[in-house]
Amino acid sequence: MPSNRERRAAKQRRRDAKRGHTTDVAPRPVDPGLPPASLQALLRRAAADLADGDEGALTELRHVLAEHLARRRERVLEACDAVTAGVVVDGAAGGLAAALAAGGTVSSWADREGARTEEAAVATVRLLANA
Repeated sequence: MPSNRERRAAKQRRRDAKRGHTTDVAPRPVDPGLPPASLQALLRRAAADLADGDEGALTELRHVLAEHLARRRERVLEACDAVTAGVVVDGAAGGLAAALAAGGTVSSWADREGARTEEAAVATVRLLANA
């Protein structure tokens, strides 16, 4: 049996509906994160800045990842895979470069090594900056 409060709320909703008032809020976006193209551009820009000697580029990248992409691991790793798809790695000593030289992807390397999303993105930026 509904409580007194629930009955009053239902009555108010019926009155509002008769008067044409709606209490529905605008639907929220399903995924408010950065689109893949923007994320890829961000990775490339950070790599270019790092190649030019700006160590602050990694700090800025980490802030963006922490604020906007914390729960979007798959999206970040897909962007890393996309920006490293055409990169040729010569004489890779180890780590991500060796994985890419062997035909792997950033995603597979991150899963195998247990790398956090931020670590994979930073490794990608460093690799792009040195390529």
